[in-house]
Amino acid sequence: MNTHVTPLPIATLALLLAGCDTSHPPQDAPPVIAHGAAPVEYPVVDDNIRHDTLLIQTTFDMGDGTFVMVASNKEETFEGLRLYHYRARPDSSAEILHVSAPAYDSWTMLPTFFGSRASAGEEHEFVDGWILANFGERESWGQKVMWFRDGFHDRGFMDVALPERTEDENGSQLKCANIAPHTRLANSGDTAIFTFACDSVFLYDDLAGRNDIIVPAHSIRYTYHPQAGLELWCNGQRRAVKQPG
Repeated sequence: MNTHVTPLPIATLALLLAGCDTSHPPQDAPPVIAHGAAPVEYPVVDDNIRHDTLLIQTTFDMGDGTFVMVASNKEETFEGLRLYHYRARPDSSAEILHVSAPAYDSWTMLPTFFGSRASAGEEHEFVDGWILANFGERESWGQKVMWFRDGFHDRGFMDVALPERTEDENGSQLKCANIAPHTRLANSGDTAIFTFACDSVFLYDDLAGRNDIIVPAHSIRYTYHPQAGLELWCNGQRRAVKQPG
């Protein structure tokens, strides 16, 4: 079966986001920016360890002698997938350094990494940075936001996906894909700003009473500030996001 996938053009958008008021900013609204930096592409490598209890899905080489793998227990559990930051030992065992919270019933926990990386040939240490982890089954449910520093720290959830139209023998269908590769990161002081370099986004919850809507990508951004946490901005207006834990 041949399936053709194209991003949903902005001309097909039927709904635009309405504004609402919330107010607990630690600072004024961060500046509107075109886009920040693209994700850092760490290479995907073959499994380099043997583990009696873990079923490895994907492994990333962090370039400093450590790796991040997506893995679950070989015996199915309610917790499901986790991210494991580890160092491979010479005997093919793993020195587990850090473990993320679980994905529970999600079939995917695919991470996308944001932050600086040394130039080619230079030593790079995976010390800190933002991680978006795509959750879902056959389609994306959105992105878990994590800050990595001495472990994986949950910072909230982005209820967004990339809307795509697929064409097959059954006609045209809307699919929700992983938006993390199209996400861009900038910083304004101590506020991280996430924008989306695509035409439109699928928003599962606009935090103003509407669900499952398609909106222009330029109308949506997320920010994270240590005091306010993760916040959704719709057409420049702040909407609070429920904080983890």
